[in-house]
Amino acid sequence: MRLHHLGCCVIFAVTISGAGTLSRSWGHDVGEPALQKLPVWNQCCGDGDCVPENVQILGKGLDKQLDVEINGVETYVDKDKVSPVPSNRTWVCYISPGGAIRNENIRCILHPQSGGTN
Repeated sequence: MRLHHLGCCVIFAVTISGAGTLSRSWGHDVGEPALQKLPVWNQCCGDGDCVPENVQILGKGLDKQLDVEINGVETYVDKDKVSPVPSNRTWVCYISPGGAIRNENIRCILHPQSGGTN
């Protein structure tokens, strides 16, 4: 019985230490300190679900939206979801990663700011 208990403790300890390693690596360290220090990065990408995407801002959409193209898919996104950041890449954070490229599934778009990046 003691051996079984010891085995469970070892498995639990390995699982916890492995989860810690996984969360640190998935903690979204993207090698861009200026970007990662911004509140918008933590608010939007804190779950580690932002990915670099090919994004073109095509123009103004209806009401308070922008017409954007993400990886060849054109959609309208609320203007308040789009923020300029000090990066050479454009980041898109999805509510449901791998889901539809639509306003309802986009948490935010972080695009390179004008006048200099990283």
